[in-house]
Amino acid sequence: MHYQTPSAAIADLVNLKPDPLMLFGPDRKHIVMADRPNYPSIEELREPKLKLAGRLINPDTFTPHGHRGYFDPRVRNLDTEEELPLRGVPAGAYFRYFNWSPNGKRIAFCLATPTGLQLWSCSIDDLECTPHGEATINNSLGGSPFDFVNDNTYLIRRRNPAAVRPVKEKKVLGPNVRDTSGKEGSNRTYTNLLQTQYDVDLFRYYSSGQLYLHDGVSGTEEKWGSAGIIAGLAASPNYKYFLVTFVEEPFSFNVPYDKFADRVEILDEHGERVVLLEERPTMEHLPPAFGSVITERRRFTWRSDHPAQVFWTKALDAGDPRNEADFRDQLYALTEPFTGEPEPSVKLPLRYGAVGWCRGDLAIIVDWSWKERRQVTRRWWPDEPTREPVIMYDVNWEDSYNDPGSFVSITNPQDHNVLLTRDQGKKLVLTGSGHGPAGTQPFVDEYDIATGATERLWQSTPPHFERPLFFLDQHPDYFILAREQKTERPNYFLRQILTGEETQLTHFEHPYPQLRDANYEKVQYARTDGVKLSGELHTPQHFKAGEDAPLPILLWAYPQEYKDADNAGQVTTSPHQFTRISPLAPLPFLAAGFAVFDDFAMPIVGEGDVEPNETFVEQVRMNAEAAVKTLVDAGVADPERIYVGGHSYGAFMTAHLLAHTDLFAGGIARSGAYNRTLTPFGFQAEERSLWEVPDTYIKLSPFMYADKIDAPLLLIHGEEDSNSGTYPVQSRRLFKALNALGKTARLCLLPYEDHGYAAEESILHMLWEMETWMSKKA
Repeated sequence: MHYQTPSAAIADLVNLKPDPLMLFGPDRKHIVMADRPNYPSIEELREPKLKLAGRLINPDTFTPHGHRGYFDPRVRNLDTEEELPLRGVPAGAYFRYFNWSPNGKRIAFCLATPTGLQLWSCSIDDLECTPHGEATINNSLGGSPFDFVNDNTYLIRRRNPAAVRPVKEKKVLGPNVRDTSGKEGSNRTYTNLLQTQYDVDLFRYYSSGQLYLHDGVSGTEEKWGSAGIIAGLAASPNYKYFLVTFVEEPFSFNVPYDKFADRVEILDEHGERVVLLEERPTMEHLPPAFGSVITERRRFTWRSDHPAQVFWTKALDAGDPRNEADFRDQLYALTEPFTGEPEPSVKLPLRYGAVGWCRGDLAIIVDWSWKERRQVTRRWWPDEPTREPVIMYDVNWEDSYNDPGSFVSITNPQDHNVLLTRDQGKKLVLTGSGHGPAGTQPFVDEYDIATGATERLWQSTPPHFERPLFFLDQHPDYFILAREQKTERPNYFLRQILTGEETQLTHFEHPYPQLRDANYEKVQYARTDGVKLSGELHTPQHFKAGEDAPLPILLWAYPQEYKDADNAGQVTTSPHQFTRISPLAPLPFLAAGFAVFDDFAMPIVGEGDVEPNETFVEQVRMNAEAAVKTLVDAGVADPERIYVGGHSYGAFMTAHLLAHTDLFAGGIARSGAYNRTLTPFGFQAEERSLWEVPDTYIKLSPFMYADKIDAPLLLIHGEEDSNSGTYPVQSRRLFKALNALGKTARLCLLPYEDHGYAAEESILHMLWEMETWMSKKA
């Protein structure tokens, strides 16, 4: 069939102008702004695409497929509130990877051309833009393809000049053969992997690059380092050394490229190797438990507050969290000139997670345990490596009400992140979500390093919902916040944290005034076992529950696993947040006269040693029964016109609800997985394999209960879904089963679409399918 369009009221909500890119300069007086495109067309999605090693590559441009970038770049001066366009760039062009020089005097970016990316830059003084070299950048593996070495010098990742594109052998020489390794290990169902030797040759050609050192003043350029597949590049704070990761052969047919074998080196400013830090094998055989890691050195990082000191961690439990161990990870350090032995540093009882640098006597390190849902934040002393760290916070990450927040970082003059301190270095700064029974109220706290006491400096207050975004690097009394209300979209402000003085930075208008006055209510209720639930109820503007006739209603959700029933019922949204409407979410159907119960609670709780998935079916049923009863009793929902839907794991939930309840007039399942035997090494929060708990995998497969799905089911799927576990075959097989069993179902496969739908034609047709499906009985 041809692409269809939903009713005008719904279609009008699709092409809304997105918020622009906003990138603050180091002086925080200037902002690079650029507009984002709405949606690509189907023709753009049809552009050439190679599926290699877990990547989608445009072979014409050596870039990730489907990323257009930004347009209409300009600079806003916060002192004068003037916006000036970048000069000298081609009209109608798209741009990517905007970046500021360390001193904030230059802006660099990539121009997207038909043959690839080209580096350009301009001075902040006149905004006159000039190119740097040809459009030969290699960005096939994503990430920024250039970096500042100093204020006028760049390292650019270009295509390997010695590489020759392979030609596919026309003659079939023989079968493709692979052997098992004989080693135990599990991997999830990755997509778009290498399949043949020709794929190997293509991946080598498109991913291999050569770094060049480019002088922005003279325009001269010279090779830097050796050619190869560069997966990581990071300069030391003194810019005399570079941490570089190269992907190594042989490539794997079982995992994506970020799990391929690699080697990690430190190169000097001339591109010469100083030291080989590690050579690591392909990650095909990790233990199945969450938190499993390789046994080699990993997580290499520069210490941000030191001129040239590199840190890494190494497992002390053989990389397997199932092993008993007093300590799971240990950090090591190596200091310029990198000729000595690594210096052992802090040992961690849990798995290493992150580090925040500040100074020799202060750093923050985080370790965690999946099994306990535990996260520990510790203070430690990098210059005293054997000194035992001190626990600052020990929390259950599912317990949102007791989340103390995260320590704030700023960018230092060396362009590295360091912890923000106040009061002559005696205090740190925390920002947090501020979840609570009355709703979310983000905050900024000051943390006394000596005592551990906190003082609240600022908190969002009703009727606004405000979020602190970041503090100014050179002026730490100022921070940027986003402010919104239920009927006012987010705008951005510069606020002085001590005096409360503010400057408004943006003046975005309401994007869909036709729905400004729609009703919104945070509904709280409970399921039969006492677990507290909540959901976001949206009804048309003039609807009054109990007075007007009940409405057709769409319930939309995404299941979440918990280990504690009390945490499952916590409120993590605010009634004062702006009602943002995405065409990929259910709210457009407000415009068609539906009520919408969005993000209604779908907790799956497994306390103690019980895994949540053991009672998944029973709990999704209880959650849905509680929601439907609440909406019907309130006079909101017509019990004959209640629909349920979801995307991905929400689609999986939807199929189960139609198989195991009689609550719904129909269901909408988008890009889901329905046969868990096709994801045998785990899915979502399930870390056990099919062979360990076969009955659980069968019970959790709605495909096995297709004969019990009596309500009409609409299945929508992107034909090129690359998400792990949700191959299009999942929807195809379920539809075939429903068809053979005489059930009412419809399958819509969207051409060229991935797990999330991108093209305007696809999104409009998806909405038409959903509207038409629910209108059959509405």
